[in-house]
Amino acid sequence: MEQTDDIDVLLTLNSHGWSSCFLFIKYKTFEFTITHVFNDPYSDLIQALTNLINGQNEETFYFYGEPGGNRFEVKKIMTQQNKVIVSIYEFLELFYEEQKDYDLTIAFEIKLKQLIAIFYLQLQKTHILLKDKQYSKNRANDFPFHEFNKFEKLAKSFLDL
Repeated sequence: MEQTDDIDVLLTLNSHGWSSCFLFIKYKTFEFTITHVFNDPYSDLIQALTNLINGQNEETFYFYGEPGGNRFEVKKIMTQQNKVIVSIYEFLELFYEEQKDYDLTIAFEIKLKQLIAIFYLQLQKTHILLKDKQYSKNRANDFPFHEFNKFEKLAKSFLDL
């Protein structure tokens, strides 16, 4: 398991129902291609982060690809409630098949506030970009504006912004 605070995320809402997520840990880069066909990945991410802020000890969300995808598990460290362990697993099964085999891609420890800040700022970036008519043309239906607005208030309070 990686133990560093040298972690960042680039979350990009691409057009026509796709997104890209790049995770940077020290000198390693992990790429996740996300489809919006099988679920609402941004809403699922926002809900998981909201639940963690509100005291939930662990959360799971999925970024589906075509085929396969990734399962993200976030668990608070019980002896250090300000930190979480994020474990990312890859699976190869199609969306409608039962997920059986998960292979650990990476696991890392991070402060919860850092995790919230990283994802909040990526979501905020997308929210701002979607105010541009040309940018939003083939993307606006894939962003949960209402959920983001509620999350933004909670995240700002949690981060003391």
